[in-house]
Amino acid sequence: MSLIQLTGVTKRFGDTIVLDHINLDIPEDDIFGIIGINGSGKTTLLRLLVGFYTPTTGTITYNNTPLHEALPRLKKDIGFTTQENSFYPKLTVEENIRYFGNLYGLTTTKIDNNLHNILILVELEPYRHVLAEHLSGGMQRRLDFACSLIHDPKILILDEPTEELDPLLRREIIRLIKKINDLGTTIILTSHLLDDIEHLCDHVAILHDHRIIKVASVND
Repeated sequence: MSLIQLTGVTKRFGDTIVLDHINLDIPEDDIFGIIGINGSGKTTLLRLLVGFYTPTTGTITYNNTPLHEALPRLKKDIGFTTQENSFYPKLTVEENIRYFGNLYGLTTTKIDNNLHNILILVELEPYRHVLAEHLSGGMQRRLDFACSLIHDPKILILDEPTEELDPLLRREIIRLIKKINDLGTTIILTSHLLDDIEHLCDHVAILHDHRIIKVASVND
């Protein structure tokens, strides 16, 4: 079953075509990878999926509903972790997660209920009162995940989640992504690191020269 569907989606900025006639079906409960070289349009595609950008032409649907109609629901259902750290260095781990919970409109009770489970999931419970700037690179990446998961989203979007991490930290993040997916969260991620895609994803879309040139299972 397609959770998100793109049909004939093109995105231009002025005269520059960034994405050209994209057709894509993203299944529910998948770890779905989008691979391509830097500058191929991966981040633009993610921003279209979450409604940050609107297509120049074409349609995007979420649960068979046009995206512009589904946006209020989608904003509650989706978590988005960008390439750059989105947390605040001068806040503690817990303060950051609570702040993002407030941005998602959660009540204090709901944040309290979710906070402990999220900290356990991302293995940051012992560091909840540590300033974010004092965390290691891998812990900071896990804090980004926690901030995106505090509202218990159905979909987690990850833009280059293992970029600039050493091999050991990359393995830790891959393990965490699989654990999040096992809890029933659909994951959409971009990468140009083929090893990570191979170890993580159920299906992969190859983005090249502004187009999707292939969508297949990892085995295919």
